Formats: sequence, structure tokens, C-alpha cells
Amino acid sequence: MTAGVVRTAQLGRDSDGLPIQAMLLRDESGVIVAYRNLCRHLPVPLDGGTGELLSEDGMHLVCGTHGATYRVHDGYCVEGPCEGMALRPLTVRVAEGGLYVSL
Repeated sequence: MTAGVVRTAQLGRDSDGLPIQAMLLRDESGVIVAYRNLCRHLPVPLDGGTGELLSEDGMHLVCGTHGATYRVHDGYCVEGPCEGMALRPLTVRVAEGGLYVSL
């Protein structure tokens, strides 16, 4: 997985039948992290379906709808309407040349 690139993946559906989407990327130390692709302010995808999520410096994920700004390495919101909250992390496992993400 290349640094500075956000990948999304569908993980199934939640109890309401809505799709669960993950965002996967490398943080500044090279660790692969994953979060639910939902803003904590309102439950809308951070990218609004565009795939555009990263700040220019690559250190933050930015909600295209509300402007909430989250640190890549821990998902903590440092600016915006949900400041002080964090994205929901997902478990990432690297095995047999693949990435496995679970809720």
C-alpha cells in the first residue's frame, strides 16, 4: 500500500442494511490504519464518494461535507464540528501478502 493514497473497501452491511465502508492508508510512520468511512459529526462518508480525503500535507483526513479534520495516525478530530471525537478504527491484519480488515 502506497503512502499518501487512501483505499476504500466495502465490508458488508450494518444492522440497518446500510453499506459499511472502510478507509485504509499508511500513517506518517508507515503503519497501515483503517477507519469507518463516516464523519463523526453526521453519518456521511468523509469523501462524499469522491475518494478525496487527505489534506495537502497528507497528515489529516478531511470531511468534504463539514470540513472536520482528523489526524491520520489515530483518527482524532482536531478541527471542525466534531472536534475532540475520533473516527471509528477498524482492525487491520497483514497476512499472506494481503490486507484483512474487520470491524
